[in-house]
Amino acid sequence: MRPLILRIGMLLMGIGLLGGAAGTVVLPSFSAIDQQVGTNGSAAAAVLGIGLIIAALNPTASVAWVRAGILYGLVALLFEIVSAVHGKSFRLGPVIFGLAFTLLLIAAYPERQRLLQNRATKSKPVETGAAATSSEPVPEPAPSAAAEEGS
Repeated sequence: MRPLILRIGMLLMGIGLLGGAAGTVVLPSFSAIDQQVGTNGSAAAAVLGIGLIIAALNPTASVAWVRAGILYGLVALLFEIVSAVHGKSFRLGPVIFGLAFTLLLIAAYPERQRLLQNRATKSKPVETGAAATSSEPVPEPAPSAAAEEGS
């Protein structure tokens, strides 16, 4: 059930971001999405939205896009806080949208440990038994001098 919820969540988040971006550029009827959801109509939101929609087909193979979706919610919150500190209005819509999907992606991702792993720091699994043997080829022993004389 969680993989389905994850896919639907990524798809809805992507549609919201893409719709907000399109609203300011193409369709004025979508401008309410941009104002309420807070995607600010940026090209980055469009790219993130498209990436999440495509990644929703196979989220476990697209962990980077899941991480980007999670990060969006945190950045949206930070953006609104900084805007409020600078005298602009604090819009609750973008914060709710971002944090709700951030929490949904974290909760629904089937392998949460992968969300924290980095390829460069990922440790190799410990192998035991026959699988523990080296995968490197073993060099052939050099022929002995006696074997060469007998030929």
